[in-house]
Amino acid sequence: MPSGERVTAFVRKPPAALLSYLCTGKAGVTRMRGLMNLNKKQWTSLREGIKPLVLKYLDVEKPLAHQSEADLLGLKKKSLEKITFFNKYEDNWAFDVLLRFLFTHRYALAQAKQRSPSPLSDTEEPSQVRATRPSAVPSAGMLHQFLRSIKASHFLFCFMRAGLSDDLSFTEFIASPFTVKKSFVEAALQGTASDDEIQAVLAAVLRY
Repeated sequence: MPSGERVTAFVRKPPAALLSYLCTGKAGVTRMRGLMNLNKKQWTSLREGIKPLVLKYLDVEKPLAHQSEADLLGLKKKSLEKITFFNKYEDNWAFDVLLRFLFTHRYALAQAKQRSPSPLSDTEEPSQVRATRPSAVPSAGMLHQFLRSIKASHFLFCFMRAGLSDDLSFTEFIASPFTVKKSFVEAALQGTASDDEIQAVLAAVLRY
């Protein structure tokens, strides 16, 4: 269960139209957190808790729509077993929204899988995922240069952990639609940067 949360309130499923919109990943992290009744720390814990299971059960090189039904069912079953916090949501709707949110950053998931030493075993508990720093900076030279230019080098490892671990991933990130970049930046800096700092980074990304 995400840190600091008491499971006292059952969160009803949003209306179908709103739920469909949330599943597109375009609603933005702040609105998604509000509807899911999560603070920043809880959002990060839940997102990082499900990520190892996604990497184990799904082929993140393929879009979500191309995953097999058996793999999706296996992922959902194991996620609900290991992350009981999802039971707080009617019909576990938060699981579906969070999974689709992660797949709006599929290239970051692919980068994470390449860095992963081994799949998560069935006995491991994903509720608290410790972030590990990449051992070297030079592989993210373009990212480092960009952050230095806006005096934001202290966020380098946040972005590298989120998937921008080399120049290729940074180039793909810059070429992506702004809505994707916005969601990625918000997710990468969640719980680390202030809202003003996030907006400053987004403005610089838009100018890049």
